[in-house]
Amino acid sequence: MILMSRTHPGFLMKLFELEVPEIQEGIIKIIGAAREPGERAKISVYSEDPDIDPIGACVGVKGSRVQSIVQELRGEKIDIIPYSKDIAKFVCNTLAPARVSKVYINEEEHSMEIIVNDDQLSLAIGKKGQNVRLASKLTSWKIDISSESEVEKTSKKIIDELVENLKVSEILARILHDEYLRDPKDIAKLTPEEMNKITSISVEDCRRIIDEAKAIMARKALEAEEAKRAGEADAAEASQLTETDEKEEGGAEEPVQEARQESEAKPDEETITPAGE
Repeated sequence: MILMSRTHPGFLMKLFELEVPEIQEGIIKIIGAAREPGERAKISVYSEDPDIDPIGACVGVKGSRVQSIVQELRGEKIDIIPYSKDIAKFVCNTLAPARVSKVYINEEEHSMEIIVNDDQLSLAIGKKGQNVRLASKLTSWKIDISSESEVEKTSKKIIDELVENLKVSEILARILHDEYLRDPKDIAKLTPEEMNKITSISVEDCRRIIDEAKAIMARKALEAEEAKRAGEADAAEASQLTETDEKEEGGAEEPVQEARQESEAKPDEETITPAGE
């Protein structure tokens, strides 16, 4: 016997399987689901048959199929997402109804930077971040969303730094930026041949830029080491000053304690009253 919580994403998937015959028959496949129970859910579906509309089949005539599931979940809003093997397209689908302008993929960090028009930003993020949060759960990718005006401002700063630090043209700096090579440490990891494929500039120029990036990283490492040593020296000096202060305070108390001990050591003197008084 298998027990499943009504709040589990698998419960939503099972409801669709029971409600949509094409899913039972294997014509349509459920790829995954993500939920914030009682509020909103996203479910992705796919069919190998080009003649089958997986979204339409799940929605049903006049929304009859999906409405039955919504009622079972007490009004939980459900987004039915068309799955795509193109991960960038799939992520864009999950953010609907927001329209995406650009997508930057960082395979190494398994993340995407999604750029939308300024008027689409709140729609893409959703109420309290719900839309992007569910999209991230459904796709298993980290998703960062920015407006075009925000990106332009940030990008300009990064590109200007690349131009200044690596002694490259603005066009080349923009290519590096768009390829997520935005920091000298990322560029330093490349081989001249790899960079040549990305930028189409000569291997020799690539080697010079990579060497410059490595030199920058070496300088940063040296500065960090010097800062660490300076911090350790300051801490040692502060500790020494504290010990000196404690010794001085202890030395000032000793005469008082000695005087008190001498006073306590003297016997009490008796008072003699002359006779007759």
